[in-house]
Amino acid sequence: MQSGGRKRVVSSCLPCYRKKQKATPQTDARSHEVVPAYHDTQSQDTSSNDELVGSALDWRTKRISTLCQGNDALAEMFGYVEHSESNTLALVRRLGLGEDEPQNRNRDIAPEAYDEIDMNIKRLPGRKIFDFLIQFYITEVHWMEQIVYAPWFLSHYQKWWNVGRLSRINDVEFAVLFIRICSYASQFLPSPSYTIDRIRGMPLADIRAACHDIAENLAAICVRLNARGTLLRAQHLLVLGLQWQCEGSTNAFWDALSNAARVAQRIGLHRGRAAWTQEMHEFDKEIRSRVYCNLYIWDSHLSAQLDCSPFFSASLTAEHLPRMHLTPDIDDADAPEDYSERLLQARLASFWRSLAPKQGAKYDATVAEERYGKFCSDFLPHLPPYFALEPSKEWDERLPKLPLQRQILHVAIFDFLCQNFRQVLLREPSQVQSLPAYKQVVVASQKRALAAAALKMLEGVAKLHALLGASYTRFAAVILPAFEAAVVLVSLLTMDQRFPGADLGDDGPLRALDVDPLGWEKAHLTRDRCYQATQQALARLEMLAEVSNMAKAGAGTLARLVANMPHSEAALDDSFAHYTAETFPGLNGERPD
Repeated sequence: MQSGGRKRVVSSCLPCYRKKQKATPQTDARSHEVVPAYHDTQSQDTSSNDELVGSALDWRTKRISTLCQGNDALAEMFGYVEHSESNTLALVRRLGLGEDEPQNRNRDIAPEAYDEIDMNIKRLPGRKIFDFLIQFYITEVHWMEQIVYAPWFLSHYQKWWNVGRLSRINDVEFAVLFIRICSYASQFLPSPSYTIDRIRGMPLADIRAACHDIAENLAAICVRLNARGTLLRAQHLLVLGLQWQCEGSTNAFWDALSNAARVAQRIGLHRGRAAWTQEMHEFDKEIRSRVYCNLYIWDSHLSAQLDCSPFFSASLTAEHLPRMHLTPDIDDADAPEDYSERLLQARLASFWRSLAPKQGAKYDATVAEERYGKFCSDFLPHLPPYFALEPSKEWDERLPKLPLQRQILHVAIFDFLCQNFRQVLLREPSQVQSLPAYKQVVVASQKRALAAAALKMLEGVAKLHALLGASYTRFAAVILPAFEAAVVLVSLLTMDQRFPGADLGDDGPLRALDVDPLGWEKAHLTRDRCYQATQQALARLEMLAEVSNMAKAGAGTLARLVANMPHSEAALDDSFAHYTAETFPGLNGERPD
C-alpha cells in the first residue's frame, strides 16, 4: 500500500454512532459489514462480462470461497434475495440455520487473490493526491448526490490507510468506493477554487485513467470473491454511473444503475426497514435507506429520459425513507437535513411514478390536467418552507449548499411538469382539428403549459449555474435540463408558426388552484420569450461544450434545430413588439448618429 505524509482531511465521526459502538461489542464488525457493502463487480466496464469466470483459477477461487460459507453460499448459488420472509432461505433460517450469517458477510480474502490485490494497490497514485480529491469531493461535490454519509466515509477513509495488508473483502470494496469517488470528483476540476489541471504534478487525465483502471480490477476481484454483492458495491456502482454521465455516456450510466439495482435487490434494499434484521443498528438502516433513495431517484429520472421500464417498482413507502437527522454541525431540530433535497427528490419521483400512464398509452389531455391539479394540491403545498417554490431563506447563510440544492429540486419539479404535458407535441394537427372545440382549447392550453414549464426549467438552470459561479462545469444538472427544455421550446415554435397564439381568456380551462406554478408564465407567454430562452440555453451549452462532451453534443444538435426554425411574419412582429424608437432611432424618421 502506498505510504505518504498524512494530510489532514476534514473529518468528523457521528457521536451517537460511537456510543452505539461502545454499547454493543459487535458494532464494529456489523458497521463494516452492512454499511460498506456495495459494488456489483459487473461494474460499468463495457465488456459486461465481469461476473463470468473465464479462467480455471477464477473458477477455483470462487468455488472454494463459496463452499465454506454456509447459508451465504446457499443464497449465492440459488439466488435467494436477502431479508425475504417467504422464500426458501427464510424457511431455512426459521429452522435455525441462519445464526452464523452476520459473520459471513465480510469474508476473508481467498489467499489466491492476495497478490492480485496488492499489485493493484501498489499502483495507486500517492496518498496526498487522494487526500486532496477526497477533501474536494466533500466540500464541493458531495452535496450534489450524497452517495455516502460524509462523517462515516471520512472516518473509514482515514482508517483504511492504516489497515496494512487488506484481509477482508469489504476493505477492497471500500477501496473501490473511495477510488471511484476521487475519479468522479476530478471531473469537476479545474474549478474556480483550483484552476490547475494537475494535482501534485500528476495530470488530471492520468489520475482519472489510473483510478478507473485500478478500481475496475479491484471490483472484478470482489465479484469473484463475493458474487452476491454488498451495500458498498451498490454505492460505488452508482458513483461509476455518475462519472459516466459526466463523461457524456448516459447509456453507460444506465448500465451501471442496472448493476447497482441488481445488487440492491439481492441484498434486500428494496424490501425496506420492516424486512431488515432486528439486530441491525438504526444507523445502518438509515444508510441503507439513503442508498436506496438515491438508486430510486436515478432509476426514475433515467427510465423517463430513456423511455425504459424502471428497475424498481413504483411504490416508495415510509419503510424505504430515511428517518434520522444526521446534520452534526447544526444543533437545531428545525434545521434542514443535509439529505433533505434527496429525500424530497425521492418523494417527487414516487409521486409522478404513482400517476404515470402505462407505456404506449395514448395521450389523454383530461388525465394530464388531472395529474397537474393533483400535484398542485397534494405535493407542492407540503414542501418544507426552505424548499418551496417561493422559499424561506432563513437557513441559507448557515447552510451554504442549501440554495444550490433548492435550485436542483425546482428544476426537477418543472422537468416532471414538462413530462406531464410533452406528449401533447405528438398530436398531429389533423387529430387536434377533429376534436370537439372545448378539447381543442384544452390542447392549446396544455401547449402553453408545456412551454411555461420549459421556460421555468431554463430559468432554474440559469440560477443554478449562476450560483455555481457561471463557470465551466460537467455537472449534468446544468447541461441535461437546459438541452431538453430548449428542444421542447424549439418543437413548439417549429410545429406551430403562430404559437402561442392569442390569450385563451375566458375560454381557457378553469383552474381553481391555490397553487399554480405555471399560471403566471402561461399568462405572459410570448413567442419571443420562448425564442430568447432557447438562444440563451444554446449559448450556455456552447460555453460548456469546451469541457463537456454532453454539452458539446447538445449544443450541436440544438444549433441545427434553431437554424431550421421557420420565421413567420407573426414571429417577427412578436420579436419586435417590445422595441421602441429609442432602440432603433431610424424607425422614428431620424438618422442614427
